[in-house]
Amino acid sequence: MEYAEIEKEASDRLDRHFISVWEDCDALVAEGIREFRDRWANYSVHSHRKDPRNHLKDAHADIKKETDKRPIGELILEVLDPKVSAFLNSLPETHFHFFPNPYWNLRHAPVQDSQSEFPLVRNFYRRVSVKYGPKFKAETPLTNLIVMMGFKSAHDSIKQQLRHFMNTEHQCRPIDFRFQATVDNLLELLWMLHLTPTRFKHHSPDIKINARRKQTYCELCGQRNELAEYFYRLDNNLLDPDDQQEANDEQKKKLQLSHRYCTRHRPRNKDGLTWNPAYKSALQSKEQFEKEFRRLQLHVAGAVEYKPVLDDKELRSLSAEELIDRFFYLFLEGKTVTQEHAQAYFEYVKHNFKCPIAVEGETKRLIDDAIVRLTGAGTLLGADDEGKLRDIARHMVDSRLTDRKKQILVLKQGLNQTQISERLTELEGKNISPQAVSKALGVLDVRFFLD
Repeated sequence: MEYAEIEKEASDRLDRHFISVWEDCDALVAEGIREFRDRWANYSVHSHRKDPRNHLKDAHADIKKETDKRPIGELILEVLDPKVSAFLNSLPETHFHFFPNPYWNLRHAPVQDSQSEFPLVRNFYRRVSVKYGPKFKAETPLTNLIVMMGFKSAHDSIKQQLRHFMNTEHQCRPIDFRFQATVDNLLELLWMLHLTPTRFKHHSPDIKINARRKQTYCELCGQRNELAEYFYRLDNNLLDPDDQQEANDEQKKKLQLSHRYCTRHRPRNKDGLTWNPAYKSALQSKEQFEKEFRRLQLHVAGAVEYKPVLDDKELRSLSAEELIDRFFYLFLEGKTVTQEHAQAYFEYVKHNFKCPIAVEGETKRLIDDAIVRLTGAGTLLGADDEGKLRDIARHMVDSRLTDRKKQILVLKQGLNQTQISERLTELEGKNISPQAVSKALGVLDVRFFLD
């Protein structure tokens, strides 16, 4: 209980910069994660330089520009790598090699010379050793992976090895639970870093354009921003004749296209004189939109685990936040790629492609078909479906789906309106009438009703 209270206090204090620490996590790594989460707001995942300007030292992290923050790699090297390295070195040999570290895996026999069923991983490490070898150090396990693979691929690689450990080595010993909890905790941290948005992306080098203008999603919804949409249509030969005519003056076109907003949410109308009401409306709800989007991301990625409880007595004991978690669980149920989907695809590839393969031609077609068939790709939501998740978040905000309405939708699964009003009165400490519940249900968008 005391541990939970400490984590709750840290969550309230850090808000969106909070990273949970698992109770069974190795004490040294847990210490590093606590220090990391207290400091990482002042760092950026895409900054490549230090900021020597003294006037920024005491500035609040939230008001700093991303380009004014220091590189996140510095904090990982300082705080996390020594702790993770000490933890890995304390492991027995049976556990040590279940953490993918290119330095150890290249210079020690178990991975390089093993005749295991992971030849693709072994060959990949051998190929990248030429390019990244000088940067690998034994005492920097996380940095080794991030430099070579990035946050997302490093997360996936560690998760694959943990799954292999659970299937082959886990015997419910204390060391097994400690290893599992520690690696799971590092996976959550890497995923949070992956979710931190990159401010700038480069287009192909043959396109003459300001490389510091981002070509991602609109800041207020899930559509591409105007600049990204233009290049997408250009690359796919989808430009209208009017667009082709305007494209003749490239410099003029670059100045007209927004790299922050889509056509619907651009600040001014095309005449350049009048304000766009859709922009003003969406801007007022931007904070709530980002909050809903982050909730969706975390639930889809599995970072927030929730087990539904159907018993009415248990239902009445839930807090408001737990009701909101239940809403996202029930709303996304059947819409997301599950662990069973991923495991089915993993088993398919493992049993059908045991030897190194060139993923092209007929082999590529077979694998693509398997992805669609076994994971529901294209129909189910995955952690990388950022545009779809942003659109859902925008619909939630535009439909005025408040946290109270989410609670009502969940409570509606087993209670009538009078019981719902009593439950909400108990949760909020103020009287909520059945009429207020009925009015809230009457204006809800049917897309968010729970089946």
